[in-house]
Amino acid sequence: MYTYIVSFKVKDGEGITFVELQKFEELTEAKPAGLDHFHIFKDRNEENRYFLVEYWTSIEDRIKMEKSKEHYLFKEHRKLIIDKKYETYECDVIV
Repeated sequence: MYTYIVSFKVKDGEGITFVELQKFEELTEAKPAGLDHFHIFKDRNEENRYFLVEYWTSIEDRIKMEKSKEHYLFKEHRKLIIDKKYETYECDVIV
């Protein structure tokens, strides 16, 4: 299993919007093929910082989803609430 982790700084007052928008995108009937599940974490030390952790069947499935028109439109909407994108990590699940 492939894991994709990305962290974001969300604009003040937009935390709930970020979480709900992300949940809506990833849980709709158009759930991307290969996405097993995901988690959203809120940083305890830095205000308005969130981590999105996605678990995929393969990296190819994630790349295919990111190239879709639907994902492009989602990212355009998300830009309105994101202040800054931090790091991204790619991992293999071992345990």
